Amino acid sequence: MRLAALAASLVLLAAPVAAQELRIGIELFPNSLDPHWHNFGGNKAFAPHLYEPLVALDTRQRPVAALATSWAAETPTSWRIILREGVRFHDGAALTAQDVAFTLRRAAAVPGSPSSFAVYLRQITAVETPDARTVILRTATPFPLMPVYLSQVPVISATRPDVTTADYDSGRAAIGTGPYRLAGWQRGERIDLARNEGYWGAAEPWARVTLRGITQPASRVAGLLAGDLDLIDAAPPQDLPRLTADPRVRVSSVVAPAVAGFHLDMTERVPPGIRAADGQPLPRNPLTDLRVRQALSMAINREAIVERVMGGQARVASQFMPPGAYGHAAALTPTPFEPDRARALLAEAGFPQGFQLTIHCQNNRFVNDAQICQAVAQMFTRIGVRTSVDAMPHTTHVARSRAREFSFWTGLWNVETGEPTSPLVTLIGTVDEARGRGQFNRGRYSNPAFDALLDRALAELDDAKREALLAEATTMAFRDVALVPVHHQMHLWAHRAAVRHTQRLDGYTRAMDIRPN
Repeated sequence: MRLAALAASLVLLAAPVAAQELRIGIELFPNSLDPHWHNFGGNKAFAPHLYEPLVALDTRQRPVAALATSWAAETPTSWRIILREGVRFHDGAALTAQDVAFTLRRAAAVPGSPSSFAVYLRQITAVETPDARTVILRTATPFPLMPVYLSQVPVISATRPDVTTADYDSGRAAIGTGPYRLAGWQRGERIDLARNEGYWGAAEPWARVTLRGITQPASRVAGLLAGDLDLIDAAPPQDLPRLTADPRVRVSSVVAPAVAGFHLDMTERVPPGIRAADGQPLPRNPLTDLRVRQALSMAINREAIVERVMGGQARVASQFMPPGAYGHAAALTPTPFEPDRARALLAEAGFPQGFQLTIHCQNNRFVNDAQICQAVAQMFTRIGVRTSVDAMPHTTHVARSRAREFSFWTGLWNVETGEPTSPLVTLIGTVDEARGRGQFNRGRYSNPAFDALLDRALAELDDAKREALLAEATTMAFRDVALVPVHHQMHLWAHRAAVRHTQRLDGYTRAMDIRPN
C-alpha cells in the first residue's frame, strides 16, 4: 500500500498541470478581502489578483502602467493621471475618474484598520476629476514619489460608497478590475479564483486558481511533493538540498529588499520583558542608552545566523536597501560581531551584570523566524543579558505589539516600493499621526535630525539629490541603532517542473507570475 501511494504521488508530481488549474501553497495568508483594511504583506500580495492600482510595480519593483496609462508632474505640486480606456469592474461597471477619487478617500480612512494605507496618501491635498479619464492630484509640497506610492493602493468602484470591510469579507463587495474574480474563500485556509474573461489585458492561462494557507513549512513541502500543489512559497532552506536534487521540482530564489531584524522599545518607561539581573524591577529602561543598543547589536553573530540558521540563503544586512539598490548607504557597514566589546559597553552603561530580557518572536512570519530568535537569545545570554524567547503566531504578535507589550521583538521589513522612504517614514520617523509618520514605530524612536533629513528627501524632485539625502538619513538612524537589522532575506519558491515562475523582488506570490511549461 505504501509503495503504491508513493508511486502515485510521483506520477502526480511529474504529470503536466491539470487543464488550466493552478494550486498554490502560501505561508502568509490574507486576513481580509478588503484591499484597504490592513497594510500588511499577506493582503498586498493577494490583492492584485482581484484589484489593480493606477501604477503597478513589476517583478523588479519598477513602475509600470496599470489602470493609468500615463502620469506626469505638471507642476512641482500637481500630478496629472490619464486612465486606461475600456476597463471594467467584475460587475460590468466602467472604470472612471470618480472611482479613483472615491478610492483615495476611502483607503486613507478605513474604520478599524490595524495599519492604514494613509501613509501613501497623506501628501494629497486635493483630487480633481475634470473628465471621466483624467485625475489631477494636488499636494502642498513637491512629492516626487507619487507614482510609486500610488502603486500601493488598489482601486475600487464608487458605485457602493457605503461598502464596509465586512461586505468585502463576505465576498459581496470583493469586486475589482483584476485578472481574476473571487469564486470563494475560507478565512485563513483557502481562496478560490476564476479567470476574469472580461479582463482588459491579456488573458491569464489559468481558468481556476486555488491559494491555500499553509503556515508550516514541512506541510507546504509535503503538499508539493505529493502533487497536491503546483508551487509553494517560503521554501525552507533546510529542504533545499533534497528539493534541488529532485528532477520533478524546480527552486527559484532572489535576494530581496526584505530585512529580518528586531525592534526595540526606547520609551522612558521600563517596557514589559525587561528586569534587572536578579529579577527585580529596573529604575530605567536600558534600551534608551545607545551603548546598550550597540552592545545588543554587537552580540549578534550575523554571519553565523546566515550560514547555520539560514543555510546560506540570506545576506548580512546593515540597513533596509541591499547593495546596488536605490538609497543604499555605502558608508554603512554591518555591525561586527564583538562580544567582548558588547560586555564592556554594558558595563559603561551601568549594567555590568547585564539584565533579563524576553524576545517576543513570530513563529510563522518569515523563514526560520523562531530559530533566529533562539540563536540571538543564546548570543545575548553569553554577554550577560539573560534572554528568554516567547514565540507566537504572526496575528497574535501584531496585536500584542500594537498594544506595546514588548521591549525587544522580531520584525520583517519589506521594502515594497523599490526605495527606502516608506520604511524610513513608518518604522523610524517620529510618531506623528497628523503627518502620517511613525505608523509602525512602536518602539517610539525619535530623532529630530533624522526627521529633518527625511523631510528634505521627501520634497526633493532630483533623483540623485534625493538618494543622497536618503542615504544620509539611513546612516544616521542605523548608527543610532533605531532598529537592529540581521539579514536580507532570500525569497525562495519551489514548484513543479510543469510550471515556470518569475521571482518578484518583493517576495509576493501571485498566480500572474506563474505559467505552464
